[in-house]
This record gives sequence, structure tokens and C-alpha cells, in this order.
Amino acid sequence: MPPAESGIALPHKRFALILPLLFAFALVSADAQEAACQEIVAQALLNLSEHCADLERNSLCYGHSQVDASFAEDSNPTDFDAPGARAPLTQLKSLQTSALNLERGHWGLAVMNLQANLPQSRPGAGPIMMLAGDASLDHEVVLSAIDEIREPLSTVALESTTRFSQAAKIAEELGQLQQDEIALVDARTRGGEWLRVVNDGTVSWVERDHLAPLQAMEALPVVDVADPFALQALSFSSAREITDCDAAEPVLAIQTPEASSVNLTLNGVDIHVQSLVSFQQVHRNALSMTVHRGAVTTAFGNTVLAGNTVVGILTSAGSGKTAILAWSGALPVSDAELARGQRLQEALNGLARANNWAEHDSKMTVGDFIHVVASGDSLLALARRYDVRVADIVEANSLRSPLLLYVGDQLLIPNPGSGFAGLVSAKPEEPSTSLAIAPKTAPPDCSGLRLTSPLETAPGGISPYYWDGIAAATGYQVDVYDHGTGSLLGSFRTGADQTTISFSAGQLGVGGALQWEVIALAGGQPICSTGKSAPLPHR
Repeated sequence: MPPAESGIALPHKRFALILPLLFAFALVSADAQEAACQEIVAQALLNLSEHCADLERNSLCYGHSQVDASFAEDSNPTDFDAPGARAPLTQLKSLQTSALNLERGHWGLAVMNLQANLPQSRPGAGPIMMLAGDASLDHEVVLSAIDEIREPLSTVALESTTRFSQAAKIAEELGQLQQDEIALVDARTRGGEWLRVVNDGTVSWVERDHLAPLQAMEALPVVDVADPFALQALSFSSAREITDCDAAEPVLAIQTPEASSVNLTLNGVDIHVQSLVSFQQVHRNALSMTVHRGAVTTAFGNTVLAGNTVVGILTSAGSGKTAILAWSGALPVSDAELARGQRLQEALNGLARANNWAEHDSKMTVGDFIHVVASGDSLLALARRYDVRVADIVEANSLRSPLLLYVGDQLLIPNPGSGFAGLVSAKPEEPSTSLAIAPKTAPPDCSGLRLTSPLETAPGGISPYYWDGIAAATGYQVDVYDHGTGSLLGSFRTGADQTTISFSAGQLGVGGALQWEVIALAGGQPICSTGKSAPLPHR
């Protein structure tokens, strides 16, 4: 007969065997769920590319189950219940995509091709929105107010006239329309003094009086930062639970066409998007915005660059909706956010291939940024904007003459957010032909440089703008920005004894508010800046 102690050892051995079996089963189960999730998401993206080809502007395509949408009462698509179903964005009221359901093999996915204010003649995609997972959006634009861009009218130039990049004579010149040359026009300014010309795919503005008048011009849509288009304003929310499968996480992605941008109002706040960006609700009172490529400028004046995430603080806006109170400072993207950007880009590239649109590199990086030089840009202003050293920009671009920047040139902005420094001195061992911006001298006294008037509202018509100068300045540069988009609308220079200029905010094309900044120059070189003013409302 076996000893007694051997009889009590058997249950322990059995228990010791069961524990590894249970652990192994849990691993197999988790791996099986991950594999099933990946398969469902892959199938959804395949459906997107297979069923959403030939996607027209201002159209919504149902990528994968489950998607719920509501439309205007007079336009309710009855067949919006299967992958590939289409619906007009101009009639969309709300959209809800579903969370991952492993049992049913469901994961909600929908894609939207916006017209925005782009010309019909522009080839390729418009701004693309993709909603996926347990997420929803509400269309905040009054549907009856949407004025769609149509095919352009054909007229002729009455005389030789200049084409401008914006509806203002101080904007960048884009060439000439010769007398009797055909002009294709598809939009106008609110006052009707300017018409948008879209010849040869180039978008420009021409004074209306220089073109042969057509009665149909009165019916052209108004293109302005304040004029609505489909999905220009939306409210977004998503589930906040952590999903077991990153590929199926809830998200709203927005991608703009190459070299184009779009002004949107997201949860009550204006943003200017020229990039690939994603949004998630990370808390009931917080919404994250990750810029995967390009940049986003917010109505609060901050520019978020590729490879960074900011968090918007939410407050209740009534009816179960939220509004953004403010954005946090930018933080480098996490590994998970970097991977999300790659997944989103690969998904959008699949859609692009199905529609013969341009694709983008799906490799996401953190660090440098490319800035396209605009009229009025200076190295000092760019260094302040991107929070970097002027010397680093000079060195990264091998600028032989740092004061000469050419509109359209691409500047590499190295390591944005690394810290601003304006003046650079040559090292003793460097020859006088070095890339130094200023000699090694005592820095100028900038304490007296300040804006004085206006500081609260932008006057109507042509009005004076005043500032206090400094003794070290040999001249001044005044830059005027549209607050809503962050775009530079005008840049003026004066002599050392002139501390006022006059201009019309309306003629510059300002939307709801402007900001202005004075830069002190010494020998044509920027030495001090007032920084941008507070937003000055303009009507």
C-alpha cells in the first residue's frame, strides 16, 4: 500500500498541470480574437476599395457593416444598407459606424469625398473623411445653405489683366489673362468684385470688371472662409473604451489633396487642415487630434505639425453634443498613434487605387516638416511659428543668403518645437561668408516695439494701423493674417520713421477676424517682432 503522503501529492500535480493549460488556452483565445479582428478589418478595407470606386465629390460610400445614417426628409436613400451604397453629402444629417463585433463579423466603416470649395475641374479626390469603429458625426451645416461648386462659366477678358492667388491686389501674382483670352469662372467673392478663374487647373482671382459680364455670374457660389459647404462644420464623438484590437479602434480621419487645404469647424472650433489627421475621443471631456502628415492650424492660433498630438478640452454644447474649449500643447506621437497613421494611410491608398487618385507614402515619421514659402515669409517669423532656431533652418537648407526667400520654395524645418532662437553669430573659425544671420554684437533693445492701434476690432474700409518703433530699426514689416485659417494675407514694409500703414481688411479677404504683427528690420534683416495681435473681429 502506498504511503499516505503520496496520496495527497496527486491533487497538487493535477493542479500544476491545469494552470499551464488554462494559460495556454487564454493565449490561444487572445491570439484567435486578434486574428479574427484583423480578418474583419482587412475585409472591411477590401470592401472599401472594391465597392467605393468612382466615388464622386460630395458623396458618401458605405464601406462595411454596420453603418447607420440619417438624411433630410426629402432625400432618404432607401438602399443605404449594403457595402458600396452611395448617398449625397448635401443631404446627410448624421452618421454612425459600429464597434467591432467578432461574432457577427461586423465593423462599421464609411468614407466621404468632399467637394469643399475646390473647382470641379480639379482632377482627383477632394478632402476625404473616413469614419470607422464605434464613432459618430453630426452634420452641423444647415443643408439649405450649401451652395455647391458647379461647372465653370466661359467668358473672355476685356483687357489684359493680372491673375492673383487671392481676391486682393496685394496677393501673389500668378500671371496674366490676355485680352480676348477665354476665362473659366466658377465662384465669386461675397461682394462680387472678384471672380475665381480655373483655367488649366490653376486657381486664381481676377477683378470682375476686366471680364465680359454674364447674367449667370450672379448665380455663382460665394467662396469665402465663412461660407458653408457639405461637412464644413461637424460634431464628432467616439467610444472611449480601449479595444482589444488596435486595427478596429474608433477614429475619424481627414486627408486633404496634395497642395490643398480645407477650413473646417470641428465641435464648434475652426481648424485649417493641410494634412492627414485623425481624431479620437479619449475621455468624456477630451478629444485628441493627431497630425500624421502636414499641419493643422487652430482658431486658437497654434499650429500642430506632423508627428504631434494635441488634446482638446470639451464642454457641453447642449443636446448631447460637445464643444472644444481649448487645445493642449503638442506632444510627440506615441508608437500606437504612429502605427494608426500608417494603417489609415494604407487604407486611404487602397481607396485611391480604386479611384485612380494620387497615393501618399504610408511611412509615418516624427521630426522634420516641410514649409512652402509664401509671400511675406521671413526666417524670423518661420522660426517663431515652428519654435526652432533660425540657424537650424539656415543650416538644414544650406541657405547662402538667408534674407532671400522665394515664394514656392520648400524649406526643411528641422525638429519643430526644439526651441526658438532668432539671432545667430558666426563662429570665430568661420570665414565672413558663413551662414551667420547677424554679426556678434549686443542684441538690440526690443522692449519698446509694440502694437498700439487697433487692438480690439478691425476697422471697416481703409484704416490706419499704428505701432511704437525702436531706435535700432531701419525699417518695419507688417504682416496681416486671417485668424480662422492662419493664412498670410498681406505683407507691407515701411521706413524707420514710418510707424503706421493703412489698408482695408475687406480687400485683403479677411474672414471673421484678422491678426497683425510688426517685425523690426535692421538693414533689411529681422531683429525683433511684436508677435501676433489678439484676433480682431471684422465684419
